[in-house]
Amino acid sequence: MKEIFLRKSSSFKYIKNMVFKIKSIKFEDEGKKIVYDYEYDVGIAKYFNKSESFFVAYDVDVSDTPLSIAIIPFLSNLVTIAWFVDFIIEIDEIDETFLHAIEIIKKEFKSAYPKLELNKDFIVYKNKIKNSYKTQSSAMLFSGGVDAYATYFRNFKKKLDLITIHGADVEINDTDQWNRIITLNSKEKILNHNEKHYIKSNLRAFYTYNVDMLLPNLGWWGSVQHGLALNGVVAPLAQKKGYENIFIASSYTDNIKITWGSTPEIDNNISWASTRVIHDGYELKRQDKLSFIVNFLKNNELEVKLRVCYSLLNKNVNCSKCEKCHRTILGIIVANANPNNYGFSVTEKIYDEVLEKYKNGFNSEGVNYFWWEILQIIKNEDLFFVFRDLESEKMKMNEIKKMIHCNLEKKVKKKTYFEKIKFKIQNKLPRLFKIYLKIRQKGL
Repeated sequence: MKEIFLRKSSSFKYIKNMVFKIKSIKFEDEGKKIVYDYEYDVGIAKYFNKSESFFVAYDVDVSDTPLSIAIIPFLSNLVTIAWFVDFIIEIDEIDETFLHAIEIIKKEFKSAYPKLELNKDFIVYKNKIKNSYKTQSSAMLFSGGVDAYATYFRNFKKKLDLITIHGADVEINDTDQWNRIITLNSKEKILNHNEKHYIKSNLRAFYTYNVDMLLPNLGWWGSVQHGLALNGVVAPLAQKKGYENIFIASSYTDNIKITWGSTPEIDNNISWASTRVIHDGYELKRQDKLSFIVNFLKNNELEVKLRVCYSLLNKNVNCSKCEKCHRTILGIIVANANPNNYGFSVTEKIYDEVLEKYKNGFNSEGVNYFWWEILQIIKNEDLFFVFRDLESEKMKMNEIKKMIHCNLEKKVKKKTYFEKIKFKIQNKLPRLFKIYLKIRQKGL
């Protein structure tokens, strides 16, 4: 994990001797929902949404979950905030294995953020419980994207349960897009032999934008939260179903050094009771995964629709217009496959769209890396999918090669002051922002 130095500003201060107390854990909705009652000192109030108490809901009754495990979904989302803001979390009991895991993961964050003062116990508990249960199966976090399907096919014979979480990539109030995901999963024939579970949680809404402001890039979810958070909310279901392992697909390889909330050093150390997390596919670049998926499907005469797009403007499987769609489409093309067979809607005009949209560069180190992967394939492989005319599309591919090379020479722009102000406005006036998005969707 890349070492990051936090900015010195009035918005980032260590607040000494502040306490966040979890008072009770309640099971509601016939045991399918866990609700947490808590209070916190006024000094840290700005970081938490007063109208959004943390909850997690399952599609099965989890009311037999021991409280020392039931605390894990909330704790796995809260503890990283405690590390960055510096406050103590008071709880009644905790799973011994998970507590040990948190201490290991804390050291990993210390290496990435050396200015953090982490040399103390942030979790104060009354009882430490040694839990165990009989394991009989395993599961994976399943988004339906490139990383997820690569992990799914790599472990195809294991018949993993598929767990999709509402509130992570899809906003908790976005029922339209969420329903499309459930429908797509149910219609995908290849997934019929896998048991599916859906979890709903406000894991990205229980805190305020001030948490995002703790990082220079405003990227709390990706840079810090998501690995520990997503795996942690599975804990009660893992106890219920007896999962031995939870697989989470990798996002990057060791070829790029950026801070990211899901790495082998983080995920492979997450554990509780009898369950262990496995960070899968770290040795594979994204383009390797796309090629693997394409070849697996061809060799087994199968089809799937990749779901990579979570654009708020998206009304289909993928919008086929955003940056993530564009690089996935090009990745499929250079893997010599038709992107229209993988959940996209494109023609040979995709080349001009890409050349126009990214002529001024890409917007992050991570995105730069993914386009670098595509560049390596274009440079070293002449074979690619052709929509209509080989020669004209080959010329366009060469133009894209030059554009990517040029963009990679540019420095990635840091978040400007005005971008941060815009971020604050979006979060302080969310209703107006949603109206703006609806207007864009209608093309007005």
